[in-house]
Amino acid sequence: MNGWFLAAGALLLVAFFVHSFAGNRLYSAARPAPPNRAVRLARSVSRAYDAWLMGRCGMQMIGADLLLAAGFLLADGAGVIPRSCGLELFLLLTYGGWTAGWLLSLAAERSEPRHYLRLRQWMLFGVVAVLVGIGILR
Repeated sequence: MNGWFLAAGALLLVAFFVHSFAGNRLYSAARPAPPNRAVRLARSVSRAYDAWLMGRCGMQMIGADLLLAAGFLLADGAGVIPRSCGLELFLLLTYGGWTAGWLLSLAAERSEPRHYLRLRQWMLFGVVAVLVGIGILR
């Protein structure tokens, strides 16, 4: 049994549910009007909806990533499946990379300090990366 993987998996499972419900509610509020086929809309309105819809697909992919990673870490941590150093390293690099990518994106956009706390998913990613890293060493 690996408590570090169990903790990381539990965090990701909670994050999946928060992402699925609260994240969906927040993202839905930003939805622009979809293009009406009967009425020719300005190109910018159509492009805004296209961009929003692409982001919506990204939201679903993130949900799947969170759920699959949680399932793997919980099963690995509980000893239900054999340890896989390759997959464990992949998750460490994924969540470590997401932490760095999130922080770099905020910095590149010259975000205000309040955005670092308001959009604090990077903290979760960092904690998961650390827990997986410690779990690999145990």
